[in-house]
Amino acid sequence: MNDAVTVPDNGFDVRFSMWRHGEATVRALPNMHLGDRVLGGDIADEARRVHESGARFVSIEPVVDLGGRAGTEHVIPALSFIRDLTSYGVEVDWRAQLTVPDGPEWWVFSHLFPPSDLEGPRGAEALKIWRERYHVGRCFFRRGPGFLQIRDRRHAGLRRLTVSDAAYVSAVESLAADRGADSVPAAAMSAFEKHHLAIRIGGSVWWAPYRLRRWASPSWEV
Repeated sequence: MNDAVTVPDNGFDVRFSMWRHGEATVRALPNMHLGDRVLGGDIADEARRVHESGARFVSIEPVVDLGGRAGTEHVIPALSFIRDLTSYGVEVDWRAQLTVPDGPEWWVFSHLFPPSDLEGPRGAEALKIWRERYHVGRCFFRRGPGFLQIRDRRHAGLRRLTVSDAAYVSAVESLAADRGADSVPAAAMSAFEKHHLAIRIGGSVWWAPYRLRRWASPSWEV
């Protein structure tokens, strides 16, 4: 499976800085800053290289619009980068905004490392809940031989979904690789949207669950 997510040429540059540690006083010490970059190319590979570099704290610009309104599909690479960094357990300093009342609800993003600021109606209240409930493994998928298993704790309880139909497994591969809704059978797309696993953003779609790379402790969390 190729999980590559390629950054489109749309004028929305995702700039990020890397540090070995998240604590501000520690980041000020010599040799803590690992450099600044502009996101490009294979996002999954970029996240892997960031983690392998020893970075455990990444700061991202600009603000990510979670409103889902027309024309906001350019934020999908930023969301995918945050998702993949979260899967490695890397702390992410990012800012988000909710701009459309009937857009995606904030909780569908609550498996991502919480933003430092959430602008928009009731943003402060939502961010407080987000931070209180966040833990590794809130919404992830893992592969088995010929099937995928998804576990989702963004809701009140745990939801388990096993995907064994070959067409649906292929659909997950396409969505995780950011190939868009047109590459996915309508029935699969409808099912994933119903469970808030595929999120409509602008004219495209974003796959929410991340691949689990580290188990939470205690293990019952996942």
